[in-house]
Amino acid sequence: MYAAVVHEFASPPHHEEIPDPQLADGTVLARVEASAVHQIVRLIASGRHYSGAVRPPFVPGIDGIVRLPDGRRVYTGGLPPPNGMLAELAAVRPQGIAVPDGLSSAVAAAIVNPAQSSWLPLTAHLTPGATVLVLGATGVSGSLAVQAARLKGAARVIAAGRNAAGLQRCRELGADAAVELGDGFADRLRHAAPDGVDLVLDYLWGPAALAALAALDKLVTPSWRETRWLQIGSAAGASIEFDAALVRSRNLRLSGHGIGSGDPAAALPAIAEVLQAAAEGRLTIDLETVPLRDIERTWGRRARLVYEP
Repeated sequence: MYAAVVHEFASPPHHEEIPDPQLADGTVLARVEASAVHQIVRLIASGRHYSGAVRPPFVPGIDGIVRLPDGRRVYTGGLPPPNGMLAELAAVRPQGIAVPDGLSSAVAAAIVNPAQSSWLPLTAHLTPGATVLVLGATGVSGSLAVQAARLKGAARVIAAGRNAAGLQRCRELGADAAVELGDGFADRLRHAAPDGVDLVLDYLWGPAALAALAALDKLVTPSWRETRWLQIGSAAGASIEFDAALVRSRNLRLSGHGIGSGDPAAALPAIAEVLQAAAEGRLTIDLETVPLRDIERTWGRRARLVYEP
């Protein structure tokens, strides 16, 4: 079969012919229809993901849509290294999550990973009447978080980011307010969230998160009202240093959402819900579909890439 293979962390994957995957107990050989390059896929392929478990050579790709031998089309993933989903074939267990009729394999492959990054924590932590702040809303995951917060019942959704066009897009996707990061952010957030913020979905961390923490401290709301901060991504930086008073002066609860921070079984119903919402047009994502053979040439594009063998 042909697959994308990472030989060096510093170089794009190379399209080449490799042996078909070996079947283990309980697995079947399935044909891959689409697999997306999520941010985590890029981090793993570059050797920069915190799991640090994969070494070259390996096939990247953590999930995708496959056609099983019995004809069913399912979402699946979690292949053991060095196997990955950016290939023509995959040895998978036949218990994948069915892809709804009418939903393209490309959209299904692209949307699950970024959407469940907010769908899962919103399911667990969103309370009726809550105000949700999406920090980093102009990225793919952030724009899906805006949509998910609205679908899951948030009373008010605030999108925060730096890209003006992206913030306008967030308004079109359901954000009640769009707040630009940078000078004056605290004042703009105070205007957008006059009654405070209950839940923060943070895709940025770094200086942007520090600015948001300081801005939350200035909101004129009871300091004992809990704000739950869910750290999901670190697009703006891997670390921050802040005054302990920021934590003591408000009822702030900080936790993380990612690999290792939750029961993987909890993701299964969330994935099915995300796929159904996408099939019904209630969740949308911008993507670019590319033949797998072009992976080396297109790897550096900033779009959400979906490769089809």
